[in-house]
Amino acid sequence: MVLATMQNTKGKPKVALWDGLLPVSVVPPAPTPGGWREVEADGKAMLDGEVYVAMNRFSVLPGMESGFEQRFASRESTLASRDGFQGFLLLRRDGAPDDGFTHSTLSVWRDKAAFEAWRGSEDRAGKPKPGGGGGAGGADGEGGPPKGPPQMFAKPPEPSFYEGILVLESARGI
Repeated sequence: MVLATMQNTKGKPKVALWDGLLPVSVVPPAPTPGGWREVEADGKAMLDGEVYVAMNRFSVLPGMESGFEQRFASRESTLASRDGFQGFLLLRRDGAPDDGFTHSTLSVWRDKAAFEAWRGSEDRAGKPKPGGGGGAGGADGEGGPPKGPPQMFAKPPEPSFYEGILVLESARGI
């Protein structure tokens, strides 16, 4: 689990609950005692980053949720084979969203360099292929869903990026 604010907020933070739909994970390294690493926190210096997190929030129109989720579930992914990839989740908002965002994606990487290497690669999902095809790229760790019918989204996806500073992992993944 990455302990960081996982919702873009303006002003006072709000609680947002999500259902994890499509977890993809690689086996994490052996945990440290108690699951946490030894941290030297003096209250002055910022903690070192442990992972890089890329997220994308989607505003899917009512009635289009199933189609949106199916597009993620049915496409091929090369994430698990990428150096530095640690996990991916497609999330569905639990309850009625007050900001219009119904779904989110979260991908966890060893560091920003590993994410950027994947993002610039030729084999990522959603990247246009030579001769046509492909789709809309994004910052969600899987390139965003393939370009689809414009009536599926109420507004463009919103990417956000985080440095995970305290990580707790289990043998089951993120």
